[in-house]
Amino acid sequence: MDFYVQARREEEEKEAAKETNSSKHNGADTSVLRYKMEFDNLSDIDKARWYKRAKLDKIRYRREMATYEAPIDDTSSTPILAIMGRFFPFSSDGIPFAGATLIIKEAQNSSHIGEDGGTGLNVWDGAMLLTRYIEKVPNIVKNKKVIELGSGCGVLGIAAAICGCKQIVMTDLSYALPLMRTNVDRNKSAWKDNIVVSCKECDWFKPPNVDELLLDQKCKTIESNYPDVILVADCVWISSLIAPLLHTLKQYTNESTEVFITYQQRGREAHDIFMEGVHELFHVVDVDTLEEAGLVKPDVFHLLRCKRKVS
Repeated sequence: MDFYVQARREEEEKEAAKETNSSKHNGADTSVLRYKMEFDNLSDIDKARWYKRAKLDKIRYRREMATYEAPIDDTSSTPILAIMGRFFPFSSDGIPFAGATLIIKEAQNSSHIGEDGGTGLNVWDGAMLLTRYIEKVPNIVKNKKVIELGSGCGVLGIAAAICGCKQIVMTDLSYALPLMRTNVDRNKSAWKDNIVVSCKECDWFKPPNVDELLLDQKCKTIESNYPDVILVADCVWISSLIAPLLHTLKQYTNESTEVFITYQQRGREAHDIFMEGVHELFHVVDVDTLEEAGLVKPDVFHLLRCKRKVS
C-alpha cells in the first residue's frame, strides 16, 4: 500500500504544480487517507501488482545492505561510505523543495579528513528523509531557533531556513564548513532576509558551549540558552561517535527542546548502542512518516522525535 500511496501523491502533486506553479505543501493532509481508501477498493489483481513492487524493492534493498562492504583506504582504518543508489531522489543540478529549487553540491569523501572519514561532503538519504519531512510538516521548525548537528553539505539546514525557522545554526567539523557555506550562498535567495543562517564548527568530542552557537552576530544577543529544535540526520554509523553525539545532545537540550533524528541502520552494533543511549536520555517516538507526512521509506530508515527526560 505504501508504494501506491506514494505514487498517487506524486501524480497529484505534479498536477497541482502545473496548475499553481508551486509544489509547496504545509503539512500532511487528508489525501493519505483517501489514497488508502482507494487502495482498499482496488481489485485483488491490482493490489497484487503493488504488493509485488514493494516486495521486490525490499528484497533489493536488503540484498544491497547485506553484501555491502565499505571500502578501506590503504592509509587509514576508517571506512569510506559510498552512496549505493539513493532511495530519495537527489540531483546536484537542483531538487524541487517547498516551491523553491535546492542547489546542493557534493565533493568526494576521503578517509584522510575528519573522524567520520570525510562523509560530511556527501548528501545521504537520512538528510533527504528529514528534509522532505520538514517540507511536509514545516511547523516543526517555523519561527524556531534550530541547531543542526553534522550538517555536512547543508541540505537539511538550508531546508529549515526555507521553511521559515527563526535561526538555523548548521554545524560540522572544520573540513565540511567551506562546502557547507558555499551551498548556503547558492541558496540564500530562497529564504527571507530576517532568518539568521550560520555555519559553525562543532566537534562532538569537545563541543562548544551552546551559547556560542546561538549567538547572533548581527545583534550580539542570546534570547535563550537552548535551541527550540535540534536536527540530526544520518550521523549514526560509527560506534565510536555515538557516545560523543549523545553527550553533545545532552549538553544542548533541556526538557523543552525537540530533537529529530534520522538514521539508516547499517549494522547491529552501532544500532544497539545508539538505541540504548538515546532511550536512556530521551523520551523517544518512532515517527510513522507515511501516516504523518505521506512519506514512504525503507524499514532500515528511522525517524525519531525525542524530548529530554526530566531527572
